[in-house]
Amino acid sequence: MTQLKSWILQDSCRLLGLFGMGGVGKTTLATQLAQQIHDQFDYVFWRSVPTVPCFDNMITDLLSFVSHQKESKPNINRVIHYLRTYRCLIILDNLETVLDVGNTKYNHLLCIIAETNHQSCLIFTSRAKPVQVTLLENWSLSVRCLRLHGSSKIAFSLIQSKQLLGTEEQKFELCHLYSNNPLKV
Repeated sequence: MTQLKSWILQDSCRLLGLFGMGGVGKTTLATQLAQQIHDQFDYVFWRSVPTVPCFDNMITDLLSFVSHQKESKPNINRVIHYLRTYRCLIILDNLETVLDVGNTKYNHLLCIIAETNHQSCLIFTSRAKPVQVTLLENWSLSVRCLRLHGSSKIAFSLIQSKQLLGTEEQKFELCHLYSNNPLKV
């Protein structure tokens, strides 16, 4: 949490990706981070990408929100205008759902956010790191990524709570077999 806050608040990170297997805590971490830093931003906009009907609706919602309903058409250039005018925190949760199907509009948005000078930050969660984000991360100091891994302590605690039979060694072996993924344990 300290590292993420430093990247955003001190280093002016514009694009932050949180990656890891399902159930590892990406959304929880993004939620806690947003709660801790929201007072540093003029606007906080959160969308769970699988629930958004389409990219244009999401952009329209964002523009409408930051413009106090003065903007009603999807326009990336206007988004950048507001990201420069105000300090906005945008969180897109479960972005892999659209990146997996090759949605180029979201890829384009990530590139523009990373490459354009502004005072805002877009955080996104995904199970895998998109290739273009790896390229952007290598090219720009304003792009950062954090990979989350399963915790053996948490996985073991979940196993213990299920009251499974077996030795502690066997339970740790089971956790390891499933890469400490809490969704599978």
